[in-house]
Amino acid sequence: MKTPMMEQFDRIKAEHRDEILLFRMGDFYETFREDARTVSRVLGITLTARSKSKSTGESIPLAGFPWHALDGYLSRLVKAGYRVAICEQTEDPATAKGLVRREVIEVVTPGTLVSGSALDERSVLLLCAVHLAGDRAGLAFCDLSTGDIETTELNSSLMPAEVARRTPREILAAGSLEFNSPYGSELTVLEDWKFQSDAAAEKVRSVLEISSIEGLGLTGDGPALNALGALLTYIEDTKRTAVSHLSFAGMYRREDSLILDRGSARALSITEAAPGEESGILADSTDGTVTPAGTREWRKWLSSPPRDPLVITGRHDAVEWLTERRDALRDLRGILLDTADLQRHAGKLGTLRSTPRDLRAVAETLKDLPRLTTILEKTDSALLSGLSGKDILPDVVELIDTVLSDSPPVRISDGSVIRVGFSSELDQLREVRSGGRSWITAREEREKEETGISSLSIGYNRVFGYYIEVSRSNLDKVPEHYIRKQTLVNAERFITPDLKEVEARVLRASEEIEKLETELFANLRLQVSSRSVDIRGVGKRLAALDVLCGLADIAVKRSYCRPLLSSTPGLSIADGRHPILEIVLPQGECVPNSLELDHTRRILLVTGPNMAGKSTYLRQAALLVVMAQAGSFVPAASMTFSPVDRIFTRIGSSDRITRGQSTFLVEMAEAAALLNSSTEWSLAILDEVGRGTSTYDGLSLAWAMVEYLHESPVHRPMVLFATHYHELTALGSLLAAVANVNVTVRDSGNRVVFLYRVVDGRTDDSYGIHVASMAGVPRKVLLRAKRVLSDLEAGRHLMPGGICEDQLTLQLAVEEEIPEHPVIDELREVDPDSMTPRSALEVLYRLRDML
Repeated sequence: MKTPMMEQFDRIKAEHRDEILLFRMGDFYETFREDARTVSRVLGITLTARSKSKSTGESIPLAGFPWHALDGYLSRLVKAGYRVAICEQTEDPATAKGLVRREVIEVVTPGTLVSGSALDERSVLLLCAVHLAGDRAGLAFCDLSTGDIETTELNSSLMPAEVARRTPREILAAGSLEFNSPYGSELTVLEDWKFQSDAAAEKVRSVLEISSIEGLGLTGDGPALNALGALLTYIEDTKRTAVSHLSFAGMYRREDSLILDRGSARALSITEAAPGEESGILADSTDGTVTPAGTREWRKWLSSPPRDPLVITGRHDAVEWLTERRDALRDLRGILLDTADLQRHAGKLGTLRSTPRDLRAVAETLKDLPRLTTILEKTDSALLSGLSGKDILPDVVELIDTVLSDSPPVRISDGSVIRVGFSSELDQLREVRSGGRSWITAREEREKEETGISSLSIGYNRVFGYYIEVSRSNLDKVPEHYIRKQTLVNAERFITPDLKEVEARVLRASEEIEKLETELFANLRLQVSSRSVDIRGVGKRLAALDVLCGLADIAVKRSYCRPLLSSTPGLSIADGRHPILEIVLPQGECVPNSLELDHTRRILLVTGPNMAGKSTYLRQAALLVVMAQAGSFVPAASMTFSPVDRIFTRIGSSDRITRGQSTFLVEMAEAAALLNSSTEWSLAILDEVGRGTSTYDGLSLAWAMVEYLHESPVHRPMVLFATHYHELTALGSLLAAVANVNVTVRDSGNRVVFLYRVVDGRTDDSYGIHVASMAGVPRKVLLRAKRVLSDLEAGRHLMPGGICEDQLTLQLAVEEEIPEHPVIDELREVDPDSMTPRSALEVLYRLRDML
């Protein structure tokens, strides 16, 4: 037979079979059975057992942790991929008649985090809902930590790519929809009815408090409405409370920003990189912000640079104004450094999760707004003028300052949350408690005098309350009216009737104080939460201002230039520098290079040796375009560009083994996207296309692609094409808009020096054997490679039947017998560690003479 408590647990658990149920019992969260085994394994908590079940005779696995440790443990469970239901005691155990009432107050999933250590303060965490309606797809995205919601509609064939590009943490889809979630996203299946139009429209109207969905740009038969309705339903189901901070940011069009699919963004390391390459992420290398909100905003700007020239120019104007006013820039950054993350605080307010210290941080940040406004009031930048803001929410500051103390604790139970003078009832209770504590302090001194026991002390614990402690050596001095309460090893504890009377008065006052402070703070939090949308709006302005100040600061420190916009397709960069390498490499080692692309010179074939910098040249061009279009100045002497609609990449090897896709298949899929979707406003970065197959197959495909991109009336992007197929360079004289450039080296016969300088013209040597030598390939292999290379260059192809085993063995033997230069023999005998400076010079002169 089950206990009433276990019956209660089983009843609640039956409604949350897919979640780990954290069951509040006093000061602990407990888990049972399989949940306990999972929690023990994931969190490293000892697995114990509850008393045996009377019905089965089996012990029940048990694992738990203190309630105040919830944030850390919850974060680890969510990061491990688990959904967690938090079940709280919803009535006071002291007044409960029988079993304490318990209810699940929140279900935490990967996409619904609002606060806590699992929520990276510098990363955006998105929840996404997807819906298909014929050949159209609707997507809804929400960052629940800030409340921002946006939707889009697009062709259903583009839906997987757009979802992957936005990298949501959790995706909601109907059970009838077959959908493969991208890497890093959890898929949650919902009932189909939650995506129905009527239910969705009603949910949108009620949650966003609007009368007409048309005002949001949504239509009753559009799939975006269905996705948004399901998303809002899911948020209400998991949060289990009204969410007041949600705000619809609007419908966005995919084509309004530069499209970087996830593969291209990852290949260029815009905001994420392959394992081991994290130090080369553009977002980190160009992040000059001083707040977490600013970092998140900059990553958004880089992920979706706008195409509207007015928006781009507005950002450049703002950065330029800040670079020309260093004092203003310094003061702004100093103020921003001390601001709180108002967007995330709005999220906590909207779900009523804010602590007293959170509200104080909101108030102190709002108090700084007039200083920002004063600095920016004379700006001629429309963007900066708008960010300075007129609505600085003085009423919210006054409300918080009136109720909340200046330095409140994190927890209400720690006391001193409400300002003295706000509540006369609270002040009276504090006087009672303070008077009682003062009486106890005075009583301790009086007892010491009356008994002559200088070491006597009055203490308190939750078991015995207040007590008088006397050491064993002084027990003979204890008065008769002391009542013995507890015996210790070296002391005894006593109570007195008047001490107990004061104790009762103090404890009653303390309990009433905590109860009243809890009520007053809850009322304050509710009032402030009604302004959460306004608070988030201020936070968005501060984040954008932080980004612009960060860009200006970096532009000044790194000598960046302002890029200029062109109304015709083209890209011109004078002495451009790689934005990441110039930071990583020692000063002066990042070689600047120029680039010219326009309608007469639209396709560049880049040739040159391995390791000479072809890939760097390609990536540099793409990164500077992304930076400039996002609103940043760039590392170059000058730059003029036309806003790009999409960047296509084919960089590096990327087998997708789990999907059964080889390097060559992935390569051709990316090439197909370019050939079928590019426009004259696109930029293509192609590195060694065709190398995933045989030489002749690869060469013929690469040749045909260049011809197609040159001749197509529609698909006419700007192209940077790095290749080792030197035959392709012939296209530079065959096709009008194709030009050859090469990365130069200095060849002294036995030694190759990479200059990393790109110049016009072609090259016919890859210097592959030289590079192999630098990598430590055995000399025997290098000698054989040279012989094979000379045979191939002379037309003596080593095809089956063209050379016999004996002949090959003879050639290898002859090559192995070629004597080394005497200098090498001499060097092998040198022991540098045992040489004096004089003997080293003697060896150096001798080696020179031998040469």
